[in-house]
Amino acid sequence: MELVRNGHSWSGSERNRFFLNDTRGGFLEASRLGGFDFPDDGRGLAVVDWDHDGDLDLWFRNRTAPRLRFMQNRTVSARGAPSKSVAIRLEGTHCNRDGIGAVVEIQTGGTTARLVRSVRAGDLFLSQSGKWLHFGLAGAGAITQAIVQWPHGAKETFSGLAVEGRYLLKEGAGKAVVWQGKTAREKSALDAARPAEMPVPRDDGTARIIFPARIPMPALTFRDPAARESSVRPDGRPRLLLLWSSECPHCRRQLRDIAGAAQSIRAAGLDLLALSTDELMGPADAASHVYNLIDRLQFPFPWGLIDGPSAARLHQFQAALFDRTPADTVPLAILLDENGSAVSLRRGPFPIAQILQEWLVIQRADDKQLYHLAPPLAGTWFTNPPGSAHIAEFMARRAAGSRW
Repeated sequence: MELVRNGHSWSGSERNRFFLNDTRGGFLEASRLGGFDFPDDGRGLAVVDWDHDGDLDLWFRNRTAPRLRFMQNRTVSARGAPSKSVAIRLEGTHCNRDGIGAVVEIQTGGTTARLVRSVRAGDLFLSQSGKWLHFGLAGAGAITQAIVQWPHGAKETFSGLAVEGRYLLKEGAGKAVVWQGKTAREKSALDAARPAEMPVPRDDGTARIIFPARIPMPALTFRDPAARESSVRPDGRPRLLLLWSSECPHCRRQLRDIAGAAQSIRAAGLDLLALSTDELMGPADAASHVYNLIDRLQFPFPWGLIDGPSAARLHQFQAALFDRTPADTVPLAILLDENGSAVSLRRGPFPIAQILQEWLVIQRADDKQLYHLAPPLAGTWFTNPPGSAHIAEFMARRAAGSRW
């Protein structure tokens, strides 16, 4: 799981494959011809006649984006002829209602091949296809009967089926009933309503996250401009903690913007502490570049150089919070409340006005309101906000015993 959370995969880049039966005991790989050759890391697959036109459509579930794909089978509409198939749905009365475990055999007058399907409660990997049983009847004659072996073992014969139909077979009835649901014509709105193929979003490493609760911060130490060791301690005032590097163009622009908005930041009641990461990975004279940049910008807020152990604790802090451990990138901004707890986090450059507006909303929010601010989409929670004890326990578990 640690490998997965750091961006690796047990079995990545598994594209879906499409094979054609060559009728001689082998198969031909035809993924590109069939339109299945997406660069997705495929996982689940559900097979269902989604538009009720007599051929089978596909739903794909991927590990990578897009997480869900729908592929409509247009074979019937392309050839302009009705589908040579029949679809059957079972309804149990003495067995389970969906007839799960039942086996159905269709007998026709034009083929000696056995056409057999079973009702399953799950198939393929983490997937559930439709409970309709689909029988392809190309080359077959009229349907003579359907034989159902119900899950409890009893067999029942049904009459009244025809090619191109959809039928309900109710246990004990003995006669198929035409399904009264929507037809393919009535569902033609599917084509009109389907959105165009969505482009896969590019991960540029940026993020804006409001936490659903106030998160205790790890202890952080740094070296101030006078080379004295200092620590980040709560002092009763909210603070914006910024990690940056003089080697990063985005960071230099961010510092310049912050310097220009110093009056607005102070008017919002925020302190700001800018900690450089240059000494962690930079050359021996990295500190001199930091001092030169700060002097050149006439940076008006406290600053310093973060040490290695504190940077490692910040990495572990993020690893404990997020399902996938983020890379150590700058600029990184963490908004702290007056008690030193983290309430939001930003990776990558951000507009100063936006974070000031965000703080105005967060500082007035109680625990329940903060919980509602966290999701990036509109909606309603059906659970209560996590308490401080729950957050502490969650962080301790994810930190896997690491000490802050």
